[in-house]
Amino acid sequence: MKQNNTPALSFFVMIFIMVLIIIGHFTQPKLKQDFFTRELGYDVTSYYLYLPMTFIYHDPGFENKAIIDSIFLKYKPSPTFYQTLELPNGRRVPNYTCGFAYAYAPFFLIGHLWAKSSSFPADGFSFPYQFAIATGILFYLLVGWIFLRRFLLFLFSDQTTAIVMLIIGTATNYFAEAIGNYLQPHAMLFSGYALLLYLTYKWHAQQKLRYLIPAGIVMGWMILSRPSDIVCIFIPLLWNIYNRKSFQDKLQLLRINAGQLVWMLLAALVVFIPQFLYWKHVTGQFIFFSYKNTEGFDFMKPHILNVLFSFKKSLFVYTPVLIFVVAGFFGLKKYFPAYRLSIIVYALVNFYFLSSWAAWWNGGSFGMRYFVQSYAVMCIPLGCAVDYIRSSRAWVKIMSVSAILLFTFLNLFQIWQFMHWIIPDDRMTFAYYKRIFLKTSVNEDDRRLAEIERSFAATESFNNKEDYRHYTLAHYDFDSINSSVIDPSKLDTGTVHSSKYSCKLSNENPYYPTFKVKYRNLVPADRDHVWIKVSLWYFSSGDIREDQTSFVINMPHRKYNLKYRAFDFHKQPFVPGQWNHFMVEYMTPFPYSEDDEFEFYTWYHGKGAPVYIDDLNIEAYVRNY
Repeated sequence: MKQNNTPALSFFVMIFIMVLIIIGHFTQPKLKQDFFTRELGYDVTSYYLYLPMTFIYHDPGFENKAIIDSIFLKYKPSPTFYQTLELPNGRRVPNYTCGFAYAYAPFFLIGHLWAKSSSFPADGFSFPYQFAIATGILFYLLVGWIFLRRFLLFLFSDQTTAIVMLIIGTATNYFAEAIGNYLQPHAMLFSGYALLLYLTYKWHAQQKLRYLIPAGIVMGWMILSRPSDIVCIFIPLLWNIYNRKSFQDKLQLLRINAGQLVWMLLAALVVFIPQFLYWKHVTGQFIFFSYKNTEGFDFMKPHILNVLFSFKKSLFVYTPVLIFVVAGFFGLKKYFPAYRLSIIVYALVNFYFLSSWAAWWNGGSFGMRYFVQSYAVMCIPLGCAVDYIRSSRAWVKIMSVSAILLFTFLNLFQIWQFMHWIIPDDRMTFAYYKRIFLKTSVNEDDRRLAEIERSFAATESFNNKEDYRHYTLAHYDFDSINSSVIDPSKLDTGTVHSSKYSCKLSNENPYYPTFKVKYRNLVPADRDHVWIKVSLWYFSSGDIREDQTSFVINMPHRKYNLKYRAFDFHKQPFVPGQWNHFMVEYMTPFPYSEDDEFEFYTWYHGKGAPVYIDDLNIEAYVRNY
């Protein structure tokens, strides 16, 4: 497979891909609205906050709430501040670990020096920071291609290397991540895997410490940055193992170089030390689980079919060229038996991890972004497929090249649609996909075929009730009509709105009543959402701002609250000493499992004076189309 030739073609392809990434970076349509001023938002905020909170505000535990309030008021990184986990001691820690803060740090420093020497505020979020970090990240992306090319040339000819790079760079959703989601983990981790492959190959060829220490640093950084990428250890661990003798040879190699392995492990550990020290300072523990506010894994029910074939998001619908990667796995035994085990184990475990993630559609992105970093490893089976095609009969070449060109065109065109807001972040349906296929513009009638657009804000507005039919989901008059069994000890006869009874809420009875319904029993199979309208009457003899009470709607998925809303009574107009009407609206989220249950309940968290509720009504609104 490997030929001795001058690797000119692959070099020019590498430069071509680099130029495409740079051009795409500076010509994104979103920059016409916000020119590098909305880069550090949503999940990126959580990765990034370590830097400004530690080095500018000297408040790594987020104890001064006014700082975050000011940043969110001025820069609006997201509708709500979900990026941190509140601790019992009143401090906060970012949901995500600090690995990507390392990557941002040099460019954060450049942005800070720029802001300090200019009229921009040196607050961590002004234009110099956002531009310097967003543009500086290109360095990691481009360097990744240098090492990927070097690695591929160890295995393949220049021509095959060039073709593989061109396919990965233009026919997969890597390109969308590289030019639009560059501050997210995946394009950067792609470069990390490319470097790890290069270092793994070099160390197995020449057992030198200068390859193993960087490999330890790279693996440590990738695991710290995204713990699910602990699967990267399978690459060097199983490299060159393909039968019993090779397994024994690998053990002997590791024994002989045990000292180097210790240095590699120390190098990986060093990467974690700042995180351990940070956790110790803020939480009191050297090791802390900060991912409590994340969706978690459905290991017993992985979303395999959705991940592979769903029109909402999937591998083969939005990145169909991966068919050639799958085909290439069958060539590993013939072409690269020494690497076959490490690649297959890595691919299978990685696929199982990622398809088990509860939010299997990967959030807001084009295609399955969580898989992008693995494309560096998938270059090996892809190269096998390319070599097979190049050595095949003419009709195989014609069909394969035609398919690859078609998939490349489709990928680039759909990325263009995504960048121009024709393909939405995470609301695709089969009906909408058919309607907008190869279209350069869409109208409102087209968009009605997509999933409903959901708000990330704390409150929602239901403004088009005329498009919905509604029915009573639950009702409680606490007399004769109740949607669940009522405990008589929770009732009161002295203060009522209608009929004979009301429900008394107090410190002794803080949660009542509770109504539950499964998603599958609430949202029809041919609809993607339902609006919920809750209304009730309440009475408080004192100030409801002191005797605080909320109506809670929640959809938990195991221990994770997919969409929790606590609607406070005191945030609506009220008059003490009389019955007040209270009404809220809530749109159902997209489910992780249709067996998950919605919970509806009233929550008293006041200071002592009871609150009475009556005539609680829960209505469901189902869209007519």
